[in-house]
Parts: sequence; structure tokens; C-alpha cells
Amino acid sequence: MRNLTMHLTGAALCALCAFAPAAALAQVSPPGTTAAGEDEARGDNARAAQLYRQGNEAFKQKRWSDAELLYLKAWALVRSFDIAANLGEVQLQLKKPRSAAAFLAFGLRTAPPSAKPEQIARMRHFLDEAKAQVGTLRVRVTNVRDAEVFVDGERVPAEEAKHEVYLEPGPHVLVLRRAGYEEEVVRLVAGPGVTETSTQELRPKAEKAPEAAATVPGAAGSGAAGAPVQGDVKPNATAAGETKAPAAGAQVEEPRSWVPVIALGAASAVGLGVAVGFTVAANGASADMRTQRAAIYGDGGGCLETSDAFNRRCDELYEIGSRAESFGNIAMVSYAASGALAIGALAYALWPRAGAATSTGVRLLPEVHALGGRVTLSGAW
Repeated sequence: MRNLTMHLTGAALCALCAFAPAAALAQVSPPGTTAAGEDEARGDNARAAQLYRQGNEAFKQKRWSDAELLYLKAWALVRSFDIAANLGEVQLQLKKPRSAAAFLAFGLRTAPPSAKPEQIARMRHFLDEAKAQVGTLRVRVTNVRDAEVFVDGERVPAEEAKHEVYLEPGPHVLVLRRAGYEEEVVRLVAGPGVTETSTQELRPKAEKAPEAAATVPGAAGSGAAGAPVQGDVKPNATAAGETKAPAAGAQVEEPRSWVPVIALGAASAVGLGVAVGFTVAANGASADMRTQRAAIYGDGGGCLETSDAFNRRCDELYEIGSRAESFGNIAMVSYAASGALAIGALAYALWPRAGAATSTGVRLLPEVHALGGRVTLSGAW
């Protein structure tokens, strides 16, 4: 039974007894709670304790899916640190490191002072194991305290958003929202075992200016404000059917220059070639990283609490993983740049023009950083 109860503290061990629910699962009723409300709370605690005991039995027999289901049902009734800790361990066994990290982090944050040092150490060990398989993101908004955090369209619970958000490795879209402020969108790439901080400042929404008056003040002698004076003639008006020749000095439409289209198309092809090259490099680095990790594990080593014999190999593993992430980021930016250039060429080719262009030029400004990248395309022709 030791492996089943090492998450439980003194009074919490009562959850395994038939006489009383665990103290860790008990909730203190607020003043003024009705008798019916107290009975309901006691019923939830008793039911959660029963489910917790059943989950422990499934844990002991290594029936991981059954244990997860029972712990989740208990968690829906009472959120306690011991349920979260056991649930996190089970989900690690089920290859669900992102969810496991969230539960284990909750267990560490809410563990009572009576928790034994070995219990805290066990939770921290499994949390480190889970975080080695996922990306960790810390979100900081400098000017707003209660901004909502969304990742890939799903709202992150405020409790998690205040501390750490755990992400599956790969690209993600982070969205920050707050009433009265512009929505902030950040694209990022999460790497296994990588912890990053996204610091943002939300911009207040600009107030809409009142619409201009629709009427135009009338000229002197008009019957009413905004009414045109009888006999007024609009400038440049011609009789029906009359063709007016261009005025002296007016711009005349000139043949379109195809130089920008050719330049943008060529740049798009180059960007696509760069993207493919870095994609191949990123895939190669990822394969090297998997090979290195398998070799370390095959020799009986690990990189969470490694010995001196594996320090150099673990350092090489981290370096390969970092290189794979960097190559992947550059490839993503190159794909985006290639697409933007192609769209720019097509837009220029199809866009109607009323007059001759005064200058021709294209400028491409790529930016690459740890959380992703962007490309700024500008031009005049």
C-alpha cells in the first residue's frame, strides 16, 4: 500500500478508512450555509472519498485507464492536492504529459503544510518528468491584471494562466483578451523541456470619432443650409454624350510594369527553397535528438537527475533539440515570406491602376525570435 498512499498526509489517510472521509477532501462550510447545503457538501466529500479509494485500488493493480476515470470523477466533486497528484502520475503512465503537468503543478501549489518532504519531492519529480515532454509558457501582461488567456481557441483557467501554461510541442496561437482593450495575438512554437515567458501590453481601444455632418453649408443666398443654389454648375461638368479631353498636365494611364511581378515571384521561389532546406534540417536535427535520447535511455541513463557520466551526452541532446527548434522556426518564417511574396506579385498583377506609377521598389523585412517570427513586406511602384 505504500505506493498508493505516499501522496496522502496524516488526516488525508482517513480517505482509505470506512469511518470518515479524508480531511483533505473535506470542505469547511461558510457561515450562513443552510442545512441542505451542508448535507450536500458532506455527500460530495463522502462520494469523492469513495471514488478516491477505488482509484487507489485500480492504481495498485496498474489499471491506469480505470484509475484515471475514478480520479477524474472524484476531482469533479472535490479538488484536493492528493487527487491531483495521483491523477498526474496516472496520466503520465497514459502518455498525457500536458494534462499530467497541470495536475501535478496544482498538487504542489495546494499541498498543505503537513505534507511530508518526501511527498513534495515525489510530486516535484513527476512534474519535472512531465515538463521534459511539453513546452512551458509563462504569460505576463504588464498593464492588465485580469486578461483572459486563450491557446488555440480554448480558454486557459485563470489559476493556470497566473502560473504556468503547458503546451504540446509544436506551433500554437496565444490570444489575450480584456474588455476595453485590443486583442493581442501571439504565434509561438513550443519545444519539449523549454520554458519561455511571453510579456505583452494590451492597447486600449480607440474611441470612435463622431461621424461628420452629412450636409454641406449652403452658399449665401440659398434657401436653406445645405441646399445648392439654383443655377450652380458642378466643376468639370459636360453635356450629355459629350466626351471631355484630358486636361493639360493630367496623368494618362501608362502600360503596367511587370518588373515588380517578376521580382516578387523570384523572391517567393527563393523563400520557398530556403523554407524547404530548413525544414529538412529541422527534421534531421529532430531525428538526431531522438537517436541521442534513445541511446542515453538504452544505456540506463536519463537527463532529469543525471550522473556525471551522462552530462556531456545530455548537453548534446539539449543542443540538438534547440537546433531543431531554431531550424523549424526559420522554416516557418520562410514559408510565410514565400507566400506573402507570391500574394504580393498576384495582387500587383491584378490590381487596377488609374495612373502611371512614380517609383518602383520592394522591401522585405523578416524577423525571427524564440516564439516564432514575422515578415513585413512593403513597396511602392
